[in-house]
Amino acid sequence: MRKKIKLSKLDAAKRQLETAIRLYFDYGDPVAIHTLACAAHEILSDLNREYTGKPMVISDFLVKDEYKKHFMKMIREPQNFFKHANKDPESTIDFNPDVSQFFIFDAISKYQEITEERVPYFIIFRGWFGAQHIDSFYFSPEKKEFILSTINKYANDRSAYFSDMLEVSAYLK
Repeated sequence: MRKKIKLSKLDAAKRQLETAIRLYFDYGDPVAIHTLACAAHEILSDLNREYTGKPMVISDFLVKDEYKKHFMKMIREPQNFFKHANKDPESTIDFNPDVSQFFIFDAISKYQEITEERVPYFIIFRGWFGAQHIDSFYFSPEKKEFILSTINKYANDRSAYFSDMLEVSAYLK
């Protein structure tokens, strides 16, 4: 029999995110990735409200009050679909797995803000995500050029990127 593991909410969120990130870079099951990412995101969103932290992009969005309910329903639809079958056991969903990246990014940003911990998996994912959405972020022209030249090497192989960056991250501790 295994020993019990004592975990905090932050421990649980970190483990869920690290597993989601590993699955993401290994081209794992998109439903599992999304479920883990959303579970961690929900924990961090709750903790953020408890500690009145900076707003999170997905859960503390800057949407007008009259649209919040519709927006939350829309972004939570896949998460709820993957967890419940009590109201709609025969239904199907058109799921875009790319949305999981945004939950992961938002959750790891909040985790790092709360803990100030530098988690290698999180740093690697943020680098990949930033490069994939480079025009959405403020980067100096020099940094943007560096990011693009680095990421172009891995354009079609995120698994190789993860592996190489994980190896490099061992030297950063």
